Amino acid sequence: MRNKLLLSSAIFIAAVSTASAADLPMYTKAPPPAAPVLFSWTGFYLGVNIGGKWAHVDDTISVPGASFDFGSTTNSSFIGGGQIGYNWQAPGSPWVFGIEGDIDAQHFSRSLVLGAPVGPFIAGDTFTVESNWEASIRGRIGYAWDRVLLYATGGAAFTQVKGTATLVGLGVVTDDQTIVGGTVGGGLEYAFTNNISLGVEGRWSFYGHNNFHGGTLAAGAVNENINLDTAEVLGKLNFRF
Repeated sequence: MRNKLLLSSAIFIAAVSTASAADLPMYTKAPPPAAPVLFSWTGFYLGVNIGGKWAHVDDTISVPGASFDFGSTTNSSFIGGGQIGYNWQAPGSPWVFGIEGDIDAQHFSRSLVLGAPVGPFIAGDTFTVESNWEASIRGRIGYAWDRVLLYATGGAAFTQVKGTATLVGLGVVTDDQTIVGGTVGGGLEYAFTNNISLGVEGRWSFYGHNNFHGGTLAAGAVNENINLDTAEVLGKLNFRF
């Protein structure tokens, strides 16, 4: 009798334990968090820019048998305009490759007056160098930390340069040219949203020596040899699409 009572008690306890276990919630391992979606720089963009420019001009005036050098001068100017470009970034890669073209208005002007006669030139003759626009087309290569892009850029540069000689008693002669050079630089850009980014860029452009023809005196043709290089810093706002 006692054995039957013990057996019955054991069966009852086991049944209660099984029922209680059935009421307990089932726990499973939480799924791993989803990988964060990084910003992609791939796509076209269109933007505006504004900044400052410094032009370094080395100017030599000559006629057959005589020449003089005004030496080097540096002049500053505002600069502002726009740019258009395209970036490509492979999925999962931090490297960004692109191409960009820009065009900007500027105005730097340098005038020097001859203080004493030199050859056929007389005191008061004035020689002016000025420029009103520049443009470039460049490749870009950058490294991105999500929405931050650090890049280098380089390519071809174009600018308008006008050389003017105001000769006492003879009038004014000019030669206006578009000259071609190279440009290199770098910048930093940050994407505030998927469609808007703001950046800063610095570039150095070099155009070498270019000959400008400033009319003819009795001694022969007047030539002005201008060596130009420029530096600039730009703030840039881009709209991506």
